[in-house]
This record gives sequence, C-alpha cells and structure tokens, in this order.
Amino acid sequence: MSKLIDVIQAFDLRKTTEKTIQTELGKIANVALNRGYFLVNGKTRIYPVEIEFYLYGERKDDPEWMKDSNMIHKGKGVPYFPSEGSLYPHLYGVDVTFEKESEEYRASFLIKAYRNSPDGEIETHATYLWEDMFGEVKFGEDGLHLNIEWIDDTTVDTGNPIIGTRINFYSKGKPDTKEWRFIKAGVPQYRK
Repeated sequence: MSKLIDVIQAFDLRKTTEKTIQTELGKIANVALNRGYFLVNGKTRIYPVEIEFYLYGERKDDPEWMKDSNMIHKGKGVPYFPSEGSLYPHLYGVDVTFEKESEEYRASFLIKAYRNSPDGEIETHATYLWEDMFGEVKFGEDGLHLNIEWIDDTTVDTGNPIIGTRINFYSKGKPDTKEWRFIKAGVPQYRK
C-alpha cells in the first residue's frame, strides 16, 4: 500500500493494541512523509516533513493510551469527519483526519513542519501552512473553489522516518511519553 488514502482507510484503532499502535501509525507516517505531497489548486505543493498523531477513543471503557486529552476534535455531539479522510485547520496547524463513527474513535495526524519542494526550506509556522493550503480559494457566482489533492510520488522517499515523542504535549501535567511523532529521514536539524 503506497497511497495515503489507502493506509488511512486501512487503519482501525479497534484492531490495534498499545503494543502494536506504533507500527500501525508508522505505516501512515511512512507514506505521508515519503510517498508524495499535497497539491493545492494545481500549483502549491505541501511536502510533510514532521507529523504527530492523535487518537481519541470515545467509548467509556477505552484504555487511557487511546484518549489523548489534547485532541481538538472530540466530544459528545461533535460530528465525526468522514472516515475516508479530511483536512481540519485549527490553531496548531492542519490535521489530516481518519475518524470512524461506527467504531467511536477520532484519529488524525497534525502536520507540524513541511516544505514547498522536496529540498526546500522547512516551515514550522501553522499560519504559513494555512496560507499555503487554504489561501488560494477562488470564488465566483458558482461558489468557492479550492482543490487539494494528494499526489503519489515515490521519488521523495528518504527511508524510515525518525520517531520521537510529541512536542509540548502534556497529559495530566506530565510530559507525553508516546512516540507518536515522525520526522522525515535525512532532513537537516530545524528545531532548537
């Protein structure tokens, strides 16, 4: 499976365990970081360089590892995004979502850093990502026009992503220890 939509649709939180979740998230991360880019209105490219995963099981008996307290899109009465994936811009960047209402869970990865070309400058500001991804909306008599598509491109593959803990993420006052952050291999150091 090398298409982003395929690995997102194949993910099922209910078929994973705390022991196997790292491998399952790694499958998505490998494609998101190494197998393509988002193309906006046929011209602007977004190559993810760093992503963080967030999960939230909404069943009462879901284990703690499944309940990210900082997940933004969650809660009773909050509609689910389509399970085939969607983009959700918010204060911290843009989430690529893959939720499943039938299984009562929310799942997404947050684009933390990106480039506009395979070797371009790495950008970490959420507002720049919003501008690059959603700033070219055209409007006319027939409504708004914005086309964002995932383009498969295996020429950007640099190997297995680097794995780490999520940045500035705390759970119950303690630093997060989940290694759900993935960085594209071979990129220069860009965080202090």
